[in-house]
Amino acid sequence: MPQWPKIVTQWQSAWASLDADTIIDLYTEDAEHMSHVVTERMGIASGTLKTRAKIKLYVDESTKRLSSFRADIISVVSDGNDDAGNAAVEYWRIINGREDQRTRVMERVEWNGGKLTSCRVFHF
Repeated sequence: MPQWPKIVTQWQSAWASLDADTIIDLYTEDAEHMSHVVTERMGIASGTLKTRAKIKLYVDESTKRLSSFRADIISVVSDGNDDAGNAAVEYWRIINGREDQRTRVMERVEWNGGKLTSCRVFHF
């Protein structure tokens, strides 16, 4: 496996586990998460959740509706170190084992103190 920032590997493993507590533990208290899925599933027009508590609602709902989640990482471009930095993570998302419905995704993540402060998700 290529040498990626620790948070990228933790994020990939956490989502693969579908354990909501493991996923939410990656975020700071004042983190932000943006995705069109937030708009679709939670009815928030901006697509942005602010605070770990609100992100937890999204994570809880997401993990309940999925039987599996796999992120096959294509590339990571990052700046910083394991404590603080940012990265663009491009990957194939395969949910519920449906290889035939895989989606190409790019996430822009930022972290500080080894925890996610911002995550913006772009689906193609």
